[in-house]
Amino acid sequence: MEENISRERAVSEVRGMAEQFAELYFAFVRALRSELGEARAMEVVQRVLYVRASERAEKMIARAEAEGIARTPENITRASDVPYLGWGASLGRDHCPYGKAWNARIAEFPWFRPFARLYCDVTDTTIAEVFTGNHTHQLYENVVLGDDRCARRYDPDPDVARGKRTYAPKGE
Repeated sequence: MEENISRERAVSEVRGMAEQFAELYFAFVRALRSELGEARAMEVVQRVLYVRASERAEKMIARAEAEGIARTPENITRASDVPYLGWGASLGRDHCPYGKAWNARIAEFPWFRPFARLYCDVTDTTIAEVFTGNHTHQLYENVVLGDDRCARRYDPDPDVARGKRTYAPKGE
């Protein structure tokens, strides 16, 4: 039996799932910070985010190759695993469900802001660098930093082309 749901419900479900993930990230960060202290927690979180973003980017490369998608910055969203259905420009500052959840946490726990920013920066930069193989990424506006939107740019980078990644753990 085929079941159809409305677009509104689908968007709501995707956003709800993303907000649950955002809360899980907050819970892990809070536990790591409590156990390890802020500086060490930041190091561990950065390493984990880098490893996971690298894995995601490798899957994106496989998808791009299978579908004949060029590995350019413009095609990152075409090969991405993010369900963009849940991200809505019409929602303004709350367009990103992660940002919406994290801004609520930041209001209560200001120490979380650098960790929220770290997630966005490490994940998006690593995906850009691994997926394209020759571009880096800069998120120059971010709702978790108080901006009204998220804005980014991609720049060719000779270090990235040589295999050097911005957030790769030392010695890698």
